[in-house]
Amino acid sequence: MSYLVLFRCPSSVVETKARRFYLDEGLYAYVGSCGVSCHRRIARHLRRPARRHWHVDYLPCEAVAAFVTRLREPDLAVRLSACAEYVKGFGSTDDRRAPSHLFKVESLAQLLDAISAVLHDKPGQAELR
Repeated sequence: MSYLVLFRCPSSVVETKARRFYLDEGLYAYVGSCGVSCHRRIARHLRRPARRHWHVDYLPCEAVAAFVTRLREPDLAVRLSACAEYVKGFGSTDDRRAPSHLFKVESLAQLLDAISAVLHDKPGQAELR
């Protein structure tokens, strides 16, 4: 299983232990994985600021929504990277297939449409750009 957390972010420079990422102001969707404790993982991201362990913990952003999907984290990230603007290398150091796990989105409605298309294997309809 995987999840997405939608964040509202200011323009900022995000510095993790090893990298620096630049964010424009806007909405971002972060893709992560969870097992049986999915609610704990999501609740952790909804509490800000979080103890810094993963890239997502460094985001100076407000969490506004969360979703759980039946897709595996790598599959969802790869599919979203084909249709969405992303922050290269963010959250994907252990996932060689996906260029990122953080995606810039225009609106919640647009993200939901893209997720629906991805879940139903309609890649031409999953357009976030």
